Amino acid sequence: MFHHFYDDRHIRGQGAISQNELAQIIDYYRKSHQILTAREWLDKATRNELGAKDVCLTFDDALLCQYEVALPVLEAYDLSAFWFVYSSVITGGSEKLEIYRKFRTSCFEDIAAFYEFFFESVSESQYGARVKDALSNFSPESYLSQFPFYTAGDRQFRFIRDKVLGVEAYNQILDQMILAQSIDLAEFSRDLWMQEQHVVELHEKDHVIGLHSHTHPTALAALPAQDQWSEYKTNYDTLTEILNTTPETVSHPCNSYNQETIQILHDLQIKVGFRSNMAEQHSSLLEFPREDHANIMGKIAA
Repeated sequence: MFHHFYDDRHIRGQGAISQNELAQIIDYYRKSHQILTAREWLDKATRNELGAKDVCLTFDDALLCQYEVALPVLEAYDLSAFWFVYSSVITGGSEKLEIYRKFRTSCFEDIAAFYEFFFESVSESQYGARVKDALSNFSPESYLSQFPFYTAGDRQFRFIRDKVLGVEAYNQILDQMILAQSIDLAEFSRDLWMQEQHVVELHEKDHVIGLHSHTHPTALAALPAQDQWSEYKTNYDTLTEILNTTPETVSHPCNSYNQETIQILHDLQIKVGFRSNMAEQHSSLLEFPREDHANIMGKIAA
């Protein structure tokens, strides 16, 4: 599972890797596994014929850095991949998730400096008392323990964002932090996402384009079923119109899904889906586990 990449144009943010590091991962996995093209893997998965050593490559979020940095590496290895696209950003919109990530990456000396500013901003906001109370029983070691690469700061940040503040309050705080630095959001976000033609080109090159919701909620499972349906139906309809074919695959944004989500995906006739960690064995074709590239890099370095 891959997200962010860096080069001379795309910033080296937390968790981003280079072309060389992607090649290292591919070489490392080829020693003990069979890396299939996306179509081969999908066909074998739907026929229940995957071998223990059969793996595939997946990319989430329709990021332009994936197209410009990672795709040339895949082509050098004659590989294709799954690309999970949240559709709001390829139809002319923007989403704050990636804007906020770039903000904390490019506007601070390091992630610790961002967290310090964020925690201070939360403390001074109208939500300060609520967050302080929630943190009184918070254990960083146990929260998101299935993602070992997260630091204590990462875990506290995600806990406050997803479990205490929620989308509206979190956005309010981050927007105020960005406003304080007088950032032009249109220019700031220009290099973040693929455009429609990039997604079409990937499809024409026999990569597999799949669902990832429309606006990428970080806690999709917390939404009412009707809102989950709207997220995925809009995503489904948008990709169908762009690609002239119906999507068959999905990855769950931030690993957030529940039985209502699974039913919605069944209703849309989605064949295969991916989780975002290896913590649990998949119990259906919509819950294949994935290994985060950060864990793989750790194994290579060991």
